[in-house]
Amino acid sequence: MTTELKAPDEVEELVKVLPTHLRENFEKADLQLREFYGMSPGVTALVRLWLACGTSSQVRREFELAVLDIKKRGLNPNENGGFDEDRL
Repeated sequence: MTTELKAPDEVEELVKVLPTHLRENFEKADLQLREFYGMSPGVTALVRLWLACGTSSQVRREFELAVLDIKKRGLNPNENGGFDEDRL
């Protein structure tokens, strides 16, 4: 008999230590998916999906907003992190 060791799932561990107000967002999305579609991949999979969708410019923007304590989000960069003059 062989025993396989499973590597710890870092995202699953992350979900366990998320502050309540952040975890509740994913739990709410999970419930909404179950209500609308009858199924959901679960909170951990939704966190993993959300993390995979973030671009470096989005992460940088959120950091800058937090550091500068900006309340109003006026200018939004496009997906590549640059500003399109037509959108201003």
